[in-house]
Amino acid sequence: MSMPLVSVIMPCYNNQDFVVASVQSVLSQDYPNIEVIVVDDGSTDLSLEKLAQFGDKITIISQANQGPAAARNTGMLAAKGEYIAFNDSDDLWLPGKLKAQISYMQKQPEIGLCFTDWRVWNGLTPIEEVIKQRHKDKIRVEVDPNQTGWLYIKLLEDSLVHTTTAIIKAEIIKTVGVFNTDYRVGEDYDYWLRISRQYQMAKLTNIYSLYRDNPTSITKKVHPHNFSLLVLESTIANFGLQCPSGDVISQQKIDYYRGIRNFNYGFQCFYAGHREKAYRAFRNCVGLQYRTFKSSLYALLSSNNFLYNQFKDRKS
Repeated sequence: MSMPLVSVIMPCYNNQDFVVASVQSVLSQDYPNIEVIVVDDGSTDLSLEKLAQFGDKITIISQANQGPAAARNTGMLAAKGEYIAFNDSDDLWLPGKLKAQISYMQKQPEIGLCFTDWRVWNGLTPIEEVIKQRHKDKIRVEVDPNQTGWLYIKLLEDSLVHTTTAIIKAEIIKTVGVFNTDYRVGEDYDYWLRISRQYQMAKLTNIYSLYRDNPTSITKKVHPHNFSLLVLESTIANFGLQCPSGDVISQQKIDYYRGIRNFNYGFQCFYAGHREKAYRAFRNCVGLQYRTFKSSLYALLSSNNFLYNQFKDRKS
């Protein structure tokens, strides 16, 4: 296998407790030809001081806080590699990740994006135990045929690709563009969907990344907009219901996916104290005939303060 340069892009915002381990998990890969670009997105903690220990092993770019999409874009536009990989500053790569994915992508030139299996990690289980269990589950690198090929329709259902597992061809920046900075959350989902219109994708079944269960992560917060639904709606408006393979998804299925996104967002808003957002989301579910009884009940409970507070007081 030849060793083309791989640029690893890592956005960082106030992750002083985790960023060193994340960088080390990249630098310790058994793939020698990499450049690591950490884009500090306006951190106000000691992240930059922690990163200084790596010296010239990494490149650090600092910018005012603009969100993960803008940070990744800055790194991608500075990258020199033939391939671009992503890691977040609180997540970890496991050994063998880069070599396995680059080897596969070189043998399958039609693949524009390669991703892998991953696990949520609580930070308590020793990495050695995770690796030991991984080797027990999967010894050979295997490809998941159900998540390989033209994945546009499958991606409409859910974002199959976890960002810390993804490697793309650098040419994608020219053909597809970069992350959409209008999305503070879901920018990665939008990007995979856009890529899936022009490139085939492949999933390796081996576990190569650990997603740290970080309570301060931006994905744990209730956001002012239902970004998952916004991405789906924008994608359908721009690209329609037909996959580049020729397969077509039904409108009924799309409405079902709309229902899922409304319900999940409504549920999150309901228990986080955002009553009016919850009401609108559950009303949308009723209109889409998604989980009609439960959606109607939650819509009623969130329709006024008295009912809402009575219910929450009983629950507490």
